[in-house]
Amino acid sequence: MQDHETDPATDKPARAPGDLAHELGNRLAAIIAFSHLIRTDPRLPADLHEQADLLATEAARTRDLVAEILERTEGRAGTPVRAAAVAPTTTPTTPAAARIVPARILVVDDESAIREFLARILRRIGHEPVLAGDGAAALAIVRDDPPDAILCDHRMGAMSGAAFNDAVAKVAPALAGRFAFMTGDVTNPELRAVADARGIPLLAKPFDIESVERTVAAILAT
Repeated sequence: MQDHETDPATDKPARAPGDLAHELGNRLAAIIAFSHLIRTDPRLPADLHEQADLLATEAARTRDLVAEILERTEGRAGTPVRAAAVAPTTTPTTPAAARIVPARILVVDDESAIREFLARILRRIGHEPVLAGDGAAALAIVRDDPPDAILCDHRMGAMSGAAFNDAVAKVAPALAGRFAFMTGDVTNPELRAVADARGIPLLAKPFDIESVERTVAAILAT
């Protein structure tokens, strides 16, 4: 007798709906993130701006549709996280260098595409990204060469974002306050309670460039 159901198509253990939602959300977050990166790249030829706007808009709509499907399938209460509206643009904008005080920002996420997107955005706005794929690797960085702030995925395999924040608080207490949780489920009451109790902002997946910049500026100011 099998302890777990298997997927007949792959003969592998079937994943729970919540795990599937998390995986799908991460993939869509990466698609939306890179679509925003493309449409705001100053090197983008003028005749491709409209297509880039369309790509970002359709990616955001896809995220909303998938969130609605998952909500209906799982019978979840509450409102799914919606992607930020995408306004057409013909002139990519980048923050003025004078407004940015360069900082080292540690990005902790088990999705390589999300790490790469955030690295590109942080460099674009004048910061130095430091990347880690899990809590253990990130904690070694905190011990050996502490960054100025941390963006951390809340849901990771070996160590959750909350557990990593606890570990950081023991090694570098001040740094634990210059911290943001990245999540595709900002309506999760347990996560919201943890974030509120610790005064940690939530950076909702999928990201847009402006929300990343605002969040980083806010946690560096603490």
